[in-house]
Amino acid sequence: MNYAPVPVRELAGWQLDDYEFRPKTIDPAKLSKAKHLIAQRQPFEAATVLLTEETESLQDSFASLAIRHDLLLEMSRLSWSLGVIDLRPLLAFQRRLYLNPARQISTKRRDLAALLALSFGEMRPLLCETARDPATNDLIIRSENANLHVRHTGNPASPISIEAGGPFFEVACFQDRWFLRDGYHRAYSLLRAGIFAVPAVIVEAKTIEELGAVHPWFFPEDVLFSNAPPRVLDFLDDDLVLSYDRPSLIKTIRITVEETFTQASPLGEQL
Repeated sequence: MNYAPVPVRELAGWQLDDYEFRPKTIDPAKLSKAKHLIAQRQPFEAATVLLTEETESLQDSFASLAIRHDLLLEMSRLSWSLGVIDLRPLLAFQRRLYLNPARQISTKRRDLAALLALSFGEMRPLLCETARDPATNDLIIRSENANLHVRHTGNPASPISIEAGGPFFEVACFQDRWFLRDGYHRAYSLLRAGIFAVPAVIVEAKTIEELGAVHPWFFPEDVLFSNAPPRVLDFLDDDLVLSYDRPSLIKTIRITVEETFTQASPLGEQL
């Protein structure tokens, strides 16, 4: 595993949260300037990010992508479609962007066909360490990948799987505002390269949970629906960003197996 420090870019124009890896000493003038710049913005006006002509040009490609098993599994229970969007107006619910110098994204080719591979790549390889705790018989899984998670498969023969996060570039519309749902690193690299039209999965979110902005380390709803919400484009503006390094972190998942006998009854009544 790589234990090198990780560069962080954190949006500074809004109220900071409690983050243990942020430097204790921050130039107050930097924060004041960022907040002043945000306060000078024109009040937010909702506008679509969907690019109609570009979307029409990729209909054949989107038709074949829309039947991918992993995409259907990732988007189950959601209302979604495929299209080409403009990155520039997208709002950001992530406060921080973690940059991995070892994982550079190529932006040399700018045509939409080439960008399909960036937005709809193969599933990420599962790179992790596993061990068994002999005292508890727990299975311990460790990885540098913060997106490592357990998924319920619905398959009785193999009810759970360990996955490394979806490969899809996702945006979501929620309450008439368009957000970047997944793909912040790719969006940052593309915007820096001057590439704005990108194929994406488009989610019509009905709840904040479907949007995905539910973790305590994300911006709260009152910020996201304010007159000056954070944008993905703001990560490129040094006047709006705190830059620092944090230590490399390891995500650990512990799976405990318990065997018990109870009186027979439907499974739902036992949970």
